[in-house]
Amino acid sequence: MINRVKEFINNNQFNIDNKVICAVSGGVDSVVLIYILKKLGYDVILAHVNHNVRAESKLEEEKMCEFAKTLNVPFELLDYHFDGNGNFEASARCARYQFFEDLCHKYDTNIIATAHHLDDQLETVLMKIMDGSNLYGYGGIALQYDNSRYRVVRPLLCANKEEIYKFAKDNELIYFEDSSNGSDLYLRNRIRHNIVPLLRNECNDIYDKISKYSIMVHEAFDFIRSLSIKYLDNNNDVIDINTFNEKDIALRKDIISLLLERYYINRNNNIINDILVFLKENDGSKSLKLSDGYLMYREYNRAYISKEEIYDIPSISLNVNEVKIFDGKYTFYFSKNMPLSNAKYIKLCYNDIKLPLVVRTKKDGDFISLESGIKKVSRVLIDRKVPKRIRDSVPVIADRDNNILWIYNYLKSNEVYKMKNNADIYLVVEEKSYD
Repeated sequence: MINRVKEFINNNQFNIDNKVICAVSGGVDSVVLIYILKKLGYDVILAHVNHNVRAESKLEEEKMCEFAKTLNVPFELLDYHFDGNGNFEASARCARYQFFEDLCHKYDTNIIATAHHLDDQLETVLMKIMDGSNLYGYGGIALQYDNSRYRVVRPLLCANKEEIYKFAKDNELIYFEDSSNGSDLYLRNRIRHNIVPLLRNECNDIYDKISKYSIMVHEAFDFIRSLSIKYLDNNNDVIDINTFNEKDIALRKDIISLLLERYYINRNNNIINDILVFLKENDGSKSLKLSDGYLMYREYNRAYISKEEIYDIPSISLNVNEVKIFDGKYTFYFSKNMPLSNAKYIKLCYNDIKLPLVVRTKKDGDFISLESGIKKVSRVLIDRKVPKRIRDSVPVIADRDNNILWIYNYLKSNEVYKMKNNADIYLVVEEKSYD
């Protein structure tokens, strides 16, 4: 099997020409992996993580330290203790890969080797099909993965579990079995114990076929993903809806998937299809709720992802001779003199205005009076193509009786126009600049 692994590494251009951080749990797969890499002459480092969740974890740590001495290779340990915040599996995985990345810096390498094998591949493909995924997920475990900080390689994806066990026995290697592997409480175990044996009986070369399937799917994915990266990079992670909807459906789905990945947002087929429908709609500015507090905003011909903004802006009341600040960036006051050129204003008649004025955000049922009748404030903002995420923070100025005088920056009411001939005072707004 050593020669087969060597040929697999060369054929798939793993380019392992320096030190290798080898992730060794103590199970048969990772023990065989580091043993073979050492026999092939690679400069390996045994990296072990003690998750401290099983009674035997300390013994496994000690045995792996002894194994490293036997191989005459460095032993590195992450003594991990879950702090109880969030999901254990996700937190532990993040800690492991940070540990491996730190070791890459320490040993001046970018190669991390993991012990995934053909049974893992078959199980993973079946699970992804059952769960729903994108093209990358349906391809199962990639032969190698490069994220620019390090490269993960999987040299045992040319061997199945039986072959690994046999190799360990022939070479008298010591390893540990995780007792949870025998439990059918987990989906992967149920697939391993019940479905894989049936597939092997039906198809003698199932491992070879699943391997070729995985490679073909990942090759197709790599091509499509290169186009997705180019599209989002050129558009600063903003989707131009017109050009987007003209693209092939496979590319559209992957652009969406990549955009969600860049924000670490949960994704599956249902979410991607919902977004496709959302981007096909043509009724102005809307938003689509995603997970983790994110929204996809569609503002006419563009779409992008941002954190949901919840507006709870306190209203202010304003009398003559007062200066008030609204939403931390708008300064309101009255003046008898023409305002400065950078200020915005409406002209009012002091004797006709019902003080105090109230500055607030729009409410459901708000109307503004016009010469032609009345119009909903929300409709005014939609017609002016104000993005939905901004509409809820636009200042609305009303009098004491809640008659709306001004939708700031967009529309003055008919009452304001009626005061034009007798206007003798300015309501001034100075907007703070963040340039």
